[in-house]
This record gives sequence, structure tokens and C-alpha cells, in this order.
Amino acid sequence: MGEKLAMVVFSGSADRLIGMAILAGAASAMDWEVDIFLQLWGVYAFKKDVMKKNLNFSEFNELKEAVLKRIQELNLPMWFDILREAKETGKVYIYACSTAAKAWNVTKDDLEMVDDIIGAGEFLEKIKDANVTLFI
Repeated sequence: MGEKLAMVVFSGSADRLIGMAILAGAASAMDWEVDIFLQLWGVYAFKKDVMKKNLNFSEFNELKEAVLKRIQELNLPMWFDILREAKETGKVYIYACSTAAKAWNVTKDDLEMVDDIIGAGEFLEKIKDANVTLFI
């Protein structure tokens, strides 16, 4: 069995999602399987009508404009582009928490890149053999 990264993504802020996407991309490039479980704000950030408009930062919000400008100057991809590329490897799986999906009144069709909506127990079963587990 290969290496496996599990990430629980509670945050929906763009800066934390950038970090999540970079780690998912790096792990998939290293031939690791990556399982991502979106919880409350994570599910919200993956909504089709939210994903590309979400520029909220969790910290140092006063620096947001400077950071976004620098990202554009460097022609760096946004977090959802990094994650979409990682998913193309076939090694990245994204699951939305069923309780959070109910809270936001969303279905799988309302979400970008999400493979399935599952419960916490089902996710825990999927990641019980993970080599690395992160909470974002």
C-alpha cells in the first residue's frame, strides 16, 4: 500500500485553502493518495456560486490586497486551480460532510470537485490507515 494523506478542512478561508491545495498537490505528485473531508466552512467554500469569489483571509486581512496582487504578479494559480490539477492525477478524493451539506442545503451537484457526500464515520473508516492526518 502507498502513502496516504488525510485532511479535514473546516476552514473556508482562501489563505488556508491555498495551503490545503498545495499539500494535496504535492502529495499527489509524490504518488500519495489524498482524502479530503470538508466540514462546515469547507463545504461552503466549495459551493459553485462561492468558490471563485471567495477571497476571505483568516488572518492579517489587512494584507489581503497586497497578497492577492503579488499572487497575480507572479502568475500563481488560485487554490481551486491547484486542487483541480491534483485531482486530475486520480489520487485526490474530496468528500463533503453530510451534516454540513444539510446545514447549507446543498447536494453534490451544488459543489465543485466533490466526489461524494458522506458522514464522519465513513470518512474515518476511509482514513484509518493514513500516514499523515491534518486539520485545516
